[in-house]
Amino acid sequence: MIVVGVIVAAGESNRMGRLKQLIEVGDRPMLQWVIDAAEASRLDQVAVVTGPVDTVRSGVRLGRSVPAVNPHPELGTMSSLRAGLAVLEPCDAVVKLVADQPEVTTGDIDALIEAWDPELHRAALVRYRDGDGHPLLIRADALAEITDREGDRLLWRLMEIGPTHRLVLDRQAPLDVNTPDDLATLAVRLGHSFPAPPTA
Repeated sequence: MIVVGVIVAAGESNRMGRLKQLIEVGDRPMLQWVIDAAEASRLDQVAVVTGPVDTVRSGVRLGRSVPAVNPHPELGTMSSLRAGLAVLEPCDAVVKLVADQPEVTTGDIDALIEAWDPELHRAALVRYRDGDGHPLLIRADALAEITDREGDRLLWRLMEIGPTHRLVLDRQAPLDVNTPDDLATLAVRLGHSFPAPPTA
């Protein structure tokens, strides 16, 4: 059973006002936390998908991950998944990770893969105290049904249709870091300080 990971990191961070992927969280960029967690996991391969401008890619270190470029990140999540899968070998399932959730750990990824039964479930996700969240695991044949379509909610609709396994973790869901306020909340949760945004 081959399970690959695709880290979606092609967004332009409009609400943050700067490239959130490269904001330092402790000793490394936010995206680097996600890359490190994925590379240390049992995923067979990992793709890191960035946008057409190389700023994000040049700001992180890849170990066993493979770089991929989404030339049209404005099209959303599915376009980045297609770009990531294009540089990976054929697989049985895909784990989707996002660049702005540094609280997702290697243990979370491995536990989700371990809990998923490909004979019973088309997909799997994590159920936290405050709701469902990443990482998301999608069986390759289920993903193929929607891969050529556009829309950021397609994967969640697939999860709703199921059958979907929910791995229960007794903690808060990883924070989606989209705004400066989210960044301040993350600082409290992780016990890190963050550099102030640049001034004009």
